[in-house]
Amino acid sequence: METAALRAELTDFYWNHIDDRAAAFRDRVFPLLDQRWQPDMTACQRKAMQYETIAERCECVLFHQSPFYYELGAMQHLCDGAGDFHGVLHAGGWNYARFSHLFWDQDPALARVRNKQGENLLYLICGPYADTRQHFYYNCKPIFSGGLKSLYDAACAQLEMPRPESEKDFLRAAVRGLLSLKAISEKFARAAEERLKSASDAEERARLERIAEAAAYAPWNAPRTFYEALNTLAFLRTVPGALEGVGYNSFGRPDVELLPFYERDLAEGRLTKEEAYALIKAFLLTWDCHYDHAMKMTGYADHELENTYVLGGCDRYGRPVWNDLTEMFLRATREEKIIFPKIKVRFSAASPRAYLDAADQDVIAGTSSVLYENDDVMIPALIRSGFSTEDARDYLVTGCWGTSGNGNEKSDHGNYVNLLKAFEFSVHNRRDKMADCQLYFRPLDGAKSFEEVYQITMDNMRVLLRERSRMTHAGKGIWREVDPLPLTSSSLEGCLQSGRDLTEGGCKYHVEQYTCLGLPNIVDSLLAIKTLCFDRQALPLDELLAIVRGNWEGHEDIRRAAMSCPCWGDGGEESGALAARFNADLYKETRALKTFWPGGTVMLGHLTYTEIRFWGEKTLATPDGRRSGDYISQGLTPSRLHKIDSVTDVAASLRRLDGTMMAGNTVVNIILPSTRMTLELCEAFLRAMAHTAMGALQLNCTTREQLLDAQAHPESYPNLIVRVCGFSARFTSLSPEWQQEVLSRNFYD
Repeated sequence: METAALRAELTDFYWNHIDDRAAAFRDRVFPLLDQRWQPDMTACQRKAMQYETIAERCECVLFHQSPFYYELGAMQHLCDGAGDFHGVLHAGGWNYARFSHLFWDQDPALARVRNKQGENLLYLICGPYADTRQHFYYNCKPIFSGGLKSLYDAACAQLEMPRPESEKDFLRAAVRGLLSLKAISEKFARAAEERLKSASDAEERARLERIAEAAAYAPWNAPRTFYEALNTLAFLRTVPGALEGVGYNSFGRPDVELLPFYERDLAEGRLTKEEAYALIKAFLLTWDCHYDHAMKMTGYADHELENTYVLGGCDRYGRPVWNDLTEMFLRATREEKIIFPKIKVRFSAASPRAYLDAADQDVIAGTSSVLYENDDVMIPALIRSGFSTEDARDYLVTGCWGTSGNGNEKSDHGNYVNLLKAFEFSVHNRRDKMADCQLYFRPLDGAKSFEEVYQITMDNMRVLLRERSRMTHAGKGIWREVDPLPLTSSSLEGCLQSGRDLTEGGCKYHVEQYTCLGLPNIVDSLLAIKTLCFDRQALPLDELLAIVRGNWEGHEDIRRAAMSCPCWGDGGEESGALAARFNADLYKETRALKTFWPGGTVMLGHLTYTEIRFWGEKTLATPDGRRSGDYISQGLTPSRLHKIDSVTDVAASLRRLDGTMMAGNTVVNIILPSTRMTLELCEAFLRAMAHTAMGALQLNCTTREQLLDAQAHPESYPNLIVRVCGFSARFTSLSPEWQQEVLSRNFYD
């Protein structure tokens, strides 16, 4: 397959045509939905009407060079399915756009407080009170085994049982949604048959004939071939998003879930390895061509598409995953310089050497487009959080870093709890801000011992975590009445069986994730207070607080002293013990919180998106030596205020934490010198890190000198790709501000 021609066709469509087409489709569909809506409709009936109307009016897009059928032209080029992605509506966002006001109308006073707390950066929620718009996953596993028809049959069987009307309402909407997917697939079959009449050459004719045959069969029926299974991933990544209006951001585990189709095709002579590889390249290019890699990253999520998939790790039975498909996905990414979809490389201390080498090749060459996820931490952490051993082994990493069960739950992802902001309010005694947020934190002023300082800090963390939980419990309950998701729910384990939508707790597992910002900065601040004010008695606490409140002006000597104190990541006993204590206390607090649906777990994590800069710019000085507006540490990454030369010190610190407490995942940024890295060294480094509490590793292999040269001579570095935060981008595509953020990080030996 000629990838240059495919890339050119897809690039032209996604960069130049789809946005106008999607807007025009929305403008045709919205009035029709408004006309068809009746006030006595239930929310599930409204949603089913939306499915059917979009399926009825959509027009299928078939490309001359692509072997896949999936595109409706109904969503903008950067859209992951969320109905109002980046503030731009598509047709699937009609129901949410019309009825999301109900979240706020249910309790205007609560909404005002929630908004004030959000504006003051105490937390971020991807939705009003819960993650209602993004970080979803359409579970393809039951479709691979029985097709959409198996879900349809299961829903119909449940409808035959005695049930409350609310459950039947959900099940009927699920049936209508599944039939809408069937109708769209059949539209693709008819579109291919029509295009066959004017096919320009034998190659295009063969593609269209395959599409016509496959689309008439799958995904309504279980895929018969590797091609049909791979297209099922494409179809169910795009079409349900157009109907449902939520963002789907994982293709699951293709090297596990597609392997039986691949092996059967090879054994029966329907497919060669070369043909499979060509299909994988075309599949990855399909998503990578949605955006311009050269556009400047200046805003919050300019280079974010949310497409992800997981490779490697182990299967449900604990067996290592390393096969032809794993190798092909990694090789295609390397050869085609793919940035999206984002690859989540699961690894452990026991991972096969060949697998690690295949994943590491790009990274040590300066193209860091993978996220490493540590099975030796994540699987035990998920088991401790209530997952079965088999389900824990089968976990996904979706979106940026979101750990998730594979087809059996919908976590609240992208929900950041800003521990550092609560700490800032305490350090600076921001009574004005506290009153604005109706949330009060004890100031540190007057504390007589370090233990008192620590207890005040933990009391404030408790206040913030409980308030964040209160907001979810107070506001989330009407989600089903606002925007139920019966089509998505039909694919998730537990929902059809229980007769309940995922928006009312129908999934097998009930998980809420609280991913925290600020542990390194808080631990370093506490260590500075302990060392300077109580151990050395260099100055009283209240004097240090006054200096910090003055943004260190005129006290550079004290600031340098603060930055020379023990710190997180230095490998020392004191810093490691305090970080372990603080994390364990946070874990205790989160485990005491109740999930909205009974029987669930609140999972603790440490990770943050571009808030490391944008929230940092709005955060006042802290006792660790950080000035007002400086960057915030990302996840468990040691602060850049401290010079930590050896990465082994960072590993030693990470070994002090209990990784099973952090099932919500953690992220650590590491930059190692490309001038010295080899596959052997990278393998050894990963195996060593597998024995720490690190969940996710964002590894860049470069040097400060190389990055500075890339700034000066960008034309010489077209494929220097860096891991920015939850995504990767060309270094030359970053704005000067984001380039400086990368340059300011710790470069380890």
